Amino acid sequence: MKKLIVLLLAFAMVGAVSAQVTTAVALSGKVTLVDQAGKSLFDLAGAGADTFTLSAKDKTGKYGFSLTDGNVLDGFGAFRDWNVWTTGKYTKVIVGSLRNGDFRLTQAYGGTSYLAATDRISGYGLLVETLPVNGLTFGVNLPIGTTAGKFVDVLQNADLGAKYSKDAITAFAMLNLDLVAPKGTILNAGAKYTGVKNLPITALFKGQFDADTYAVSVGTDFTGVEKLDLYVEADYQYTAGANGFTVFAEGDYAVTDALTAIVGGSFGDGNAYDVYGEIDYACLPGTTSSATIGYNGAFYANLAFSYNISL
Repeated sequence: MKKLIVLLLAFAMVGAVSAQVTTAVALSGKVTLVDQAGKSLFDLAGAGADTFTLSAKDKTGKYGFSLTDGNVLDGFGAFRDWNVWTTGKYTKVIVGSLRNGDFRLTQAYGGTSYLAATDRISGYGLLVETLPVNGLTFGVNLPIGTTAGKFVDVLQNADLGAKYSKDAITAFAMLNLDLVAPKGTILNAGAKYTGVKNLPITALFKGQFDADTYAVSVGTDFTGVEKLDLYVEADYQYTAGANGFTVFAEGDYAVTDALTAIVGGSFGDGNAYDVYGEIDYACLPGTTSSATIGYNGAFYANLAFSYNISL
């Protein structure tokens, strides 16, 4: 592992002369000073948040690579994903252990429980995408693993993606195929509309046919009132005859550049609910001091210090 780190650093030093090399580190977490039970806790953000990324591309921007350690504080060098890519006149080819969101949408806040985001392309594979033509892009991912398998099985489990992005509309669909057992196919689809000022609307759908599970999510981030951000999301899920839902809303009001007042709540299955209020104070760059009180069947409260530093 030490040799790998040395090689990466050497490449970065040499590559800086002949290529565009970028490194990025993100560390985040929350230190609860005291909660309603009088307890304290240092809570690392962990996997997916404490990351290190090394990427590079040639001066023309036609080819490059990226490596990401998904939890750098849990032992540097256990790479979550990596890829090499090259772009031609009509297509882009990406190869590696992929974590690709080119055919994916997420909600603005992600406050609901069933469908805050659709699936991404993940795992070892070969992804070929067309370059956008009039806003339209297509992609095919062949999930080829590190253990030899039949090519026909690869084809039967390919990922097919289509995306349209032009003016105020972004729409996509992605199929995770299972041609051996067609009901195992998963459909992800969604659209985002930004044609109404300060009121973007995102709608998502995911269907897992073998599990007889279907989820729909609709959400918006309203910024039409000065200093106020209002997040509203609602989702519904049907699973083999059972229905579930969650509704979420939060309002963030910037009292000053550093001080924000927050009120929010959610309601869902089994009459489960949560209402809360929070005061955030950005006392130092990249940090937030917060006081929170809420009720979800029992009162909870805490004083905390959060950090989110990305370089």
